[in-house]
Amino acid sequence: MKILLWGWAIMLCTLLLSFWFYYGTVTEELTSSSNQNTSRLLNYVRWKISHSPVKPGTPQFQNEIKELGSHLNIRITYIKSGKVLADSGVKSERLPELDDHSNRPEVIAAEASGTGQNIRYSTTLQTRMLYVAQGMDAHGEFLRMAMPYSVIGERLDRVMLHLTVTLALLTFGAAIILIFVGRQTTAAVKEVSATAQAIGDGDYSKRIRIIPGGEYKLMAESINTMAKKIQGHIRIIEDQRNQLDAMFENMTEGIMVLDPRGKIESVNKSMTALVPDTQEFVGRAPLEVLTKHEIQDAVDKIIKHDSDKDSVSLIVDLTDGRSMSVTICSYKDYKERRKLILVFHDISEVRRVEKVLRDFVSNASHQLRTPLTSIKGYSETLIDNPPDDQKILTNFLGTIRDNADHMSKVITGMFALARSEYSGKKLRTRPTDLHKCITLSIANLISTAESKGINLNRGKLPQVNVTGTNEGLVQIFDNLIENAIKYAPDNTEVNIQGEIVDGCAVIRVVDEGPGIAPADKERIFERFFKLDENAVGHGSSGLGLALCRSLARNFNGDIWVESPVDAATGTGSSFCVKLPVTAEQASESVQDSQ
Repeated sequence: MKILLWGWAIMLCTLLLSFWFYYGTVTEELTSSSNQNTSRLLNYVRWKISHSPVKPGTPQFQNEIKELGSHLNIRITYIKSGKVLADSGVKSERLPELDDHSNRPEVIAAEASGTGQNIRYSTTLQTRMLYVAQGMDAHGEFLRMAMPYSVIGERLDRVMLHLTVTLALLTFGAAIILIFVGRQTTAAVKEVSATAQAIGDGDYSKRIRIIPGGEYKLMAESINTMAKKIQGHIRIIEDQRNQLDAMFENMTEGIMVLDPRGKIESVNKSMTALVPDTQEFVGRAPLEVLTKHEIQDAVDKIIKHDSDKDSVSLIVDLTDGRSMSVTICSYKDYKERRKLILVFHDISEVRRVEKVLRDFVSNASHQLRTPLTSIKGYSETLIDNPPDDQKILTNFLGTIRDNADHMSKVITGMFALARSEYSGKKLRTRPTDLHKCITLSIANLISTAESKGINLNRGKLPQVNVTGTNEGLVQIFDNLIENAIKYAPDNTEVNIQGEIVDGCAVIRVVDEGPGIAPADKERIFERFFKLDENAVGHGSSGLGLALCRSLARNFNGDIWVESPVDAATGTGSSFCVKLPVTAEQASESVQDSQ
């Protein structure tokens, strides 16, 4: 109701301001029009007098002025030095009795600017008059005209009357509409407010009476629907609110909810993924599905002693080898019954990484300890008992150098592998010329192969671009070709060949070495693994193939070994590298094959 009253008041003020502005505009226009008409008449009379042979101040001039005033229906006054010489509204006998007119506002204004006007009450004619004065050619002489202002006033009074009646009618009509609408709105708002208050107090059976076509129909229907739904679900919402808050905070982990008896009430999808068929064990104890008494003991302890601890955490190892971090927290439902939530987090990968790190440190220290021990022993021998034989001295120094080279190779390999694994998928790959990289690797190792009489036979290689980097691909093929030369017998061949298979380039580096046992085909790609742990003479760090696999997978490819190549003799190994061909090259290869 207050809003409607304010609206009515604003409308009334707006109308008043509009009418006031309109009345002022009409007043200005009427006054301006009268001034213009008077000025035109004044100019006419001035012209008439200036061309008249009769001189001002004579009876004939008075008669002429009266005749003009009567004809034009206006009052004409001729003033000289403040004295009235002629006046159409005054008899000739009374002219000497008239007051000095030099102090009249319109005369003063005319003397200053040539023309002046003023509206005031005339004591001579006893009415409001509009005066307009204008100076004559002679100094001190002025011609003044006057017309009753009542003509303008009557027109303004009529305008004011019309505006007042219109405003009164609009105000009265708006008040009637306001009262009617206000009553309807007040009744509807009171009903809505009463119903909402009742629903807020818990009376969900309360409903709002819906009037077809009413302004509040949609709101009434919404409140009625809300009350109906709240009445049916309020208890379920109170029971599940705290449960959902706790579950969805860790929804990436497995969630298990236990009822007050310690039985499984519900689980989420992540829990089913961690422990399959968990959903089928609803209503049973956690021990039946997890077969771990540590969890069941913790649950029983919390339920039995009604523990107030926020949470209990423990780590358990499942029968399938996985490790789980389990957090148990409690909450109370709307009946104040204690329920439990178990949060399962699979930490198997964390433990695996920790084990890999420990093994890596252990292997790295082992790989460095052996050459360090050798260097230290030979150095102490050279210092304490330097040999006289130059050949023995050269042999000792060569051994120290070989072990130092081995340590350098191990450390370099460790840094390269760490850099490759750190960059991972963040590595910026680009289309790389495969043939060019293989040719460069062959050129790098040709002298090493010739020293053993090994022929590097380059077969048919695909002329394509693959995903990768020049440095990475050269590093892969350098390692593979170097290993092939290292383990191949003297005066044999190492073949490098390739083909396109399913949009990928597959490159094979084949040697005639002793071959690799099936049990070692995957282990050779592990860090620091060597077929011969005592083969320091080869200068192997045990990191080359691990680095190759890391680089190949960074390029969305893979690497594996096929051995033996010659099944009859059980010798030979074929190291295969698969790299994806770039999109343009892949489409061209498909067209060529078709």
